[in-house]
Amino acid sequence: MADSLRYYIAHNGGLKVMQPQGASMSTLGEFFEGKTLEYLTGSRRRPEIVFAAVAFDGGYRTDDGGRTWKKIMEGDVRTFTIDPHDERVVYMGIGPIRLFRSEDGGTKFEPIDSMLDFSDEVKQKWDVPPRLRGIEFPHVRHVFIHPDNRDLIFVLLEHGGVLYSGDGGKSWEDRSDGIAYVDMHYIENYPGSKDRYYVSSARGFFRSDDCGKHWRRVENGMPWAYTELHSYSHEWEFIAGAPPRMVVCGAKGSPGVWSREKADPKGHILLSDDGGDNWRIAAQGLEKEMPYMPWVLLQHPGDPNSLFCGMGDGARGYGFDPKQRGLGAFYVSRDRGESWEPILTNTPSILTGWVAAN
Repeated sequence: MADSLRYYIAHNGGLKVMQPQGASMSTLGEFFEGKTLEYLTGSRRRPEIVFAAVAFDGGYRTDDGGRTWKKIMEGDVRTFTIDPHDERVVYMGIGPIRLFRSEDGGTKFEPIDSMLDFSDEVKQKWDVPPRLRGIEFPHVRHVFIHPDNRDLIFVLLEHGGVLYSGDGGKSWEDRSDGIAYVDMHYIENYPGSKDRYYVSSARGFFRSDDCGKHWRRVENGMPWAYTELHSYSHEWEFIAGAPPRMVVCGAKGSPGVWSREKADPKGHILLSDDGGDNWRIAAQGLEKEMPYMPWVLLQHPGDPNSLFCGMGDGARGYGFDPKQRGLGAFYVSRDRGESWEPILTNTPSILTGWVAAN
């Protein structure tokens, strides 16, 4: 299974493109030295195409499986999303907050500035931590296109909240009600539903049953459930099954909390088989409280029961320093997140990644 895969592993300070060679991993190339990648994603139909969001530098695309990279956007690019209905349509989010769309597979992008048409009251939430004002800017963290309705779009802001469009980006609403601290990370719908969503943030994991009009926290069983500072969650996934399983990356607080409390992330991977009503820690093969934050979850391109997790003790989002390499690891689960085994250990801090068919 692993021999047919290509791994894009984004360390703090660069990217390695790797593939298995016998019992070890062979490095095919190293790119973006001294820079921090915020997000990687790629085409499932054409796995040689991958997009890289490089903080403070730009957006990049490879058409040849990571051998060469072409810059397609200048600036502080933070995320890409490929439309699940049409891979020629690609969304890109940047900082300061702005959304772009491509209809030619990610070669040329046009702004969707209708997303900026909000009142000053809403835009007051579009901010950064006080210590970073004037140094960094709020940015688009994640763009979600509903798998059953291409016109239904959510955009998450870090910091800034949850934005919603029901008409393909022509008009927008702020849908952050119930979320006090609007440092948002990742959103998905419950499989088959257009009304039920879950979203992760720096202070809480939330559920909505009315398409984001109202949110409530669903953290029963999480180690730091319902705390003000320590209920931190980042990327997460639904794994197909009956019922669907939720797999969430969490830690004790945000990178700012780790710094202030002089503590490691105490990361954990959390599972729920009842739609987030109850959670438990996936402990098989992992420490109950890891020295890493599990930053990125990646589903296997060919095996619906397998997923990968990239971990690290470095910071994503705000305040990172690419010169601080940190420590990290890369794990695989072959049983829907129940148990884990390492693929790479003692690496620099892994902040994001992508796994594609080779």
